[in-house]
Amino acid sequence: MDVNKTLTNWLNELNNFELQNYEKLPDIDLYMDQVVTYLEKQLKILATSSLDKQITSSMINNYVKGEVISAPVSKKYNREHLSLIEEICILKQVLSIAEIKEIIQNRYSNQSYIDVFNEFKDLHSKENKAAVEYALNGLSKIPNNNTEDLTKLSLDLALKANAYITISKRILFLTKLFLNQDKENEKKKEKEKESE
Repeated sequence: MDVNKTLTNWLNELNNFELQNYEKLPDIDLYMDQVVTYLEKQLKILATSSLDKQITSSMINNYVKGEVISAPVSKKYNREHLSLIEEICILKQVLSIAEIKEIIQNRYSNQSYIDVFNEFKDLHSKENKAAVEYALNGLSKIPNNNTEDLTKLSLDLALKANAYITISKRILFLTKLFLNQDKENEKKKEKEKESE
């Protein structure tokens, strides 16, 4: 097995991967098994191993129970559901479901699903391409199957990812803190008005 070649081929495929625009998501409502089949096919490239499942019916049920996505209508899922589940599948690799829920609630509160999802799709594509370029550049300097250097590249990428995750989580923490403080201030103002 040529690890470098296999990895280069996968990175090139990943570089060409893009989520579909919201408008190109299925415009008919789907049952759970159809949703899982559709999303597994769409997100297959993101699997890090042959055992890696991007989505299962249990995961979707948990997203509904946790109110990250709305409940299906007559056991059917629409474009809104599909777009949110795709976002969750990508973000769950680095954020908790509670943090993803916070992002979704903040982003979708005042804008259309079309605009928000397509913005997410474009940003994902941009960041994905930048990461692939960085990885391919590092890989090009490594002799074939040099596991020590490949491991160093993996470590380098993991540490970069860790730094971004840490910053992202801090931003979400401070945003939540600010929003909670803002709500408390509004409640105090309302109580003061009532007591006047």
